[in-house]
Amino acid sequence: MATPYPPQNPTPGNPYAPQGGYASHGTQYPPYGAPNGAYGQQPGTGYAAPQGHPQGYPPAPGPVCRMCGAAPAGNITIRQHTGLLLAMRFSKMEGPLCRSCGVAIHRDMTTKTLAGGWWSPVSLVFFGWATLLWNLVAHFRLARLPHPSPPPTGVVMDQGKPIFQRPLAYVPIVLPVLWITLYIVSAAS
Repeated sequence: MATPYPPQNPTPGNPYAPQGGYASHGTQYPPYGAPNGAYGQQPGTGYAAPQGHPQGYPPAPGPVCRMCGAAPAGNITIRQHTGLLLAMRFSKMEGPLCRSCGVAIHRDMTTKTLAGGWWSPVSLVFFGWATLLWNLVAHFRLARLPHPSPPPTGVVMDQGKPIFQRPLAYVPIVLPVLWITLYIVSAAS
């Protein structure tokens, strides 16, 4: 039985002292300094083992998405490459990803590669293209995954617009056109 608010019988002295009659939430915590493995802890971690799946969904068979927890998920790696004038930067997102989260990450990282993957000579010749080919393979692997079950967190990544509806995807087309236009104008003068 829970004590109604405000407490009917406040203790004299400290008004914030614990009152009798509060209902227990059923959570049992091990005492401070208890050895690992006590009270459902995972051995060697010091953290309590999960007691069930949130929101009443049964645990999914196989891997679950590292972003939202939905299933099914596939072990897919999506890459991003940024070519700088004198250096390069490589990024990747690995792990089991569901179709929804994988498409969202793929669209974002591929668009950034299209916009910034051409700014060094080696990137222009090799790494920009290699990253785009790698992401094309990841795209087809994501397309083969079935649509995920509802995620236990209730949060799904926003996929956003498709790649070719994003303005940054057109940087590799606009730059050569701009260079050719500047070359023609400078040659004509």
